[in-house]
Amino acid sequence: MQKPVVTFSSQIDFFKAWLKHPLRVGTFTQSSRFLAESLVKPINFHKAKCIVELGSGTGNVTKKIIEKMAPDCLLFCLEIDTRLVNRMKRQIIDERVRIIEDSAENFPSYLNEGGFKKADYILSGLPITSLPKQLTRKILNLSIENLNENGCFIQLQYSPVRKKELKKFFPAVKVNFVPLNIPPAFVFVCKRTSKFINAVD
Repeated sequence: MQKPVVTFSSQIDFFKAWLKHPLRVGTFTQSSRFLAESLVKPINFHKAKCIVELGSGTGNVTKKIIEKMAPDCLLFCLEIDTRLVNRMKRQIIDERVRIIEDSAENFPSYLNEGGFKKADYILSGLPITSLPKQLTRKILNLSIENLNENGCFIQLQYSPVRKKELKKFFPAVKVNFVPLNIPPAFVFVCKRTSKFINAVD
């Protein structure tokens, strides 16, 4: 079973990635187990067949997904930093997981290659507060277009300021605060429909 564990070496790799591209990585430290649990809580793992993770980092959230996902579910992990991708490939060996070194906006092509028209859940660790606005809007639009009708888009942020913008794309947005993380984080759970069904409390 793959469990999310923050090690010194993985933290060093993550910190180096942050130093290299601080606006693209967004924070200097990895997601804690408390944050990983909050990010996967909205997922109905009994029904999910296709999950996308944008900005996988060192794989802490990825491992939590793998721990819970069904045998017939497929997980696509996109990460743009070569060092982090290589670490994930060394540590995660699972036929249900596709670890891809590419930019987040290219995820639809990998869905098609994997035999899926749309994803059930899209988890994003991308720093949408610091990414160029045009790129952020493109990724959000692509997420809506490539998300099943009852699916969820789950966004990690370290500030609540993007809720208003997310509501321009998703009619239903819930925010969960995760204080037991460094830094404290916010998890935005966004749905294409106006009401939440089987989502977080």
